[in-house]
Amino acid sequence: MDNLPPSILFITRKWPPAMGGMETYCWELAQRLGRFGRLAIIALPGRKGGAVPTLPAMLWFGFSTAVRMIFRKPTTITHAGDLAIWPLAWIASVRGRKSKIVISLHGSDVNFANGSGIASRLYRAYIRLGAHLLKRAKLVANSEWIASLARAQGYSDVVVVPLATTLKAQSVPTGNNGALLFAGRITPSKGLGFIIREVLPLLDESTCVRVAGSVWDQQEAELLKHPQVEYLGVLGSDQLANEYARAMCVLVPSQTSEGFGLVAAEAAACGGVVIASAHSGLAEVVTPELGFLAHAGDAAAWANQIGAIAKWSASERTRFVSAAMVFAQQKYDWDRVAADTTAAYF
Repeated sequence: MDNLPPSILFITRKWPPAMGGMETYCWELAQRLGRFGRLAIIALPGRKGGAVPTLPAMLWFGFSTAVRMIFRKPTTITHAGDLAIWPLAWIASVRGRKSKIVISLHGSDVNFANGSGIASRLYRAYIRLGAHLLKRAKLVANSEWIASLARAQGYSDVVVVPLATTLKAQSVPTGNNGALLFAGRITPSKGLGFIIREVLPLLDESTCVRVAGSVWDQQEAELLKHPQVEYLGVLGSDQLANEYARAMCVLVPSQTSEGFGLVAAEAAACGGVVIASAHSGLAEVVTPELGFLAHAGDAAAWANQIGAIAKWSASERTRFVSAAMVFAQQKYDWDRVAADTTAAYF
């Protein structure tokens, strides 16, 4: 019996068909954890079309999983997919005093505690209670910025494991379509409005912004009617990879903090030339080897960087793209994420 591989329980409320960075992380990591032990998964699937579960579904998942945890045999490792479900990890720690408790940290599940509203203050108290009760938990942050936020809330044992991308090009793209690409949720925090309202007027009037992603804010969606905007809808993986490779620039203009910035990593791995906001986890991903940074609210800086890339010769573009692709594909690899994460288990 002592020679059995370790048992791993992975718990997540972020699961396909819901779409997002946390869902991608949980799915891709879970596909690999079985290599390191006997894996069991308790997951709450999202809704068709990529939407997250309803609030009643989330509440029922929390309650029903807590009951299951109380009566379940303890595992060697219990891994909670995000900090918001720390009580489930706490139950596992009480049930199995020798169990290793691991919690993944993302952008939204930690950064929300920094807000000034009532909901943020309540959430801050909630995760600080978790820090008090889970003294022996190991936390896995996807960026040093997220790790610093967790430490500020009382969590001490935090390691950093950057994310990865499933999208990768096999060959260096040649040429580009002359357009800018925005890929992501269409909501004010992601910065599409900043690009259209403030940056686009500083560029040549023939410049087109191609937009791929789901609408989360109807007011922001009105920008899709702009004559220099082409809305592509929600794209499949192959279509999105092709758009990254064909764009003159891939823009990641987030106006609020990002835990990691997955779009930047996957765009570079597909042969895209990335410009991203110079803050939070994005600035850790978009190093000079991968792309370019501009201050989030500085329209002139964005326009100047776009203009500089537009003037590249074919050889200059190929040289940069080929090096960035190699860098992104080697660094942001899911097998590396799984290996680094399980290193925190043992």
